[in-house]
Amino acid sequence: MEKNTPELWDVMWEKDFSYEEDLYYLEVEEKSIRFERMKKIILDHFKTFEGLNVIEVGAGIGPHAALMAKRGAKVTILDYSTKALERSKQFFERHNLEAEFICVDALNLPEQYFEKYDISMSFGLSEHFVMPDRLTINKTHFDLINSNGITFISVPNKHNPPYRLYKFISQKIGTWKFGEEYPYTRKEFKKICKELNVKNFFFIGGSIYYSLKLISPISVINKITHKTKNLDITKVKWEKGTFLDKYFSYALVLCAFKS
Repeated sequence: MEKNTPELWDVMWEKDFSYEEDLYYLEVEEKSIRFERMKKIILDHFKTFEGLNVIEVGAGIGPHAALMAKRGAKVTILDYSTKALERSKQFFERHNLEAEFICVDALNLPEQYFEKYDISMSFGLSEHFVMPDRLTINKTHFDLINSNGITFISVPNKHNPPYRLYKFISQKIGTWKFGEEYPYTRKEFKKICKELNVKNFFFIGGSIYYSLKLISPISVINKITHKTKNLDITKVKWEKGTFLDKYFSYALVLCAFKS
């Protein structure tokens, strides 16, 4: 697997996305059970999104930050890929949203960003590192938030069979394009929290049903033929969840409080 570098992700984000694709993608994320669960946690803790300082780390286009910006949060996008930041700026402009964009390596975070944010989060970042960087990238999330802050760290779940099968087949046939990627377990996250002296944490998940799309025949054929999916926003449905999601869904999400 190719090493995790800015150049790898620059290539990833060079692809042109249409205005319609960006609108559709944000709609899908907004109706995901993962965001619904995050939204409830945030509102229970802060009561509102208005005025919250939020940062998405290794963000790519920053869809979750965009969803929070829609609700009044002041958001920052951090990535070390210049192409990713260019795409993120385009994504935010297409949704008429504002953000601050920072080109910084999250493994070497300047202290000026420490304890500056109410919420830090990442989606598909931490799994691209091995120890000791794996511990450092998780620590970064806690360095960013203030004493009342929350962090969300979403990673692929090692105990999600569709993801494991999709990854295995993609690597075998040479279509895997995400570089080195090592999924997490809840046990590993608990160990990391112990090393970082983080005591107030729990897990949520995405939808198990969503993970089945990774290996659905239609999705596989569309990827092979590069066929664009139906981008009719009106047909995007609210995602359903189950109590098993936090154990077996593709997205394993650590939710942790600094205090």
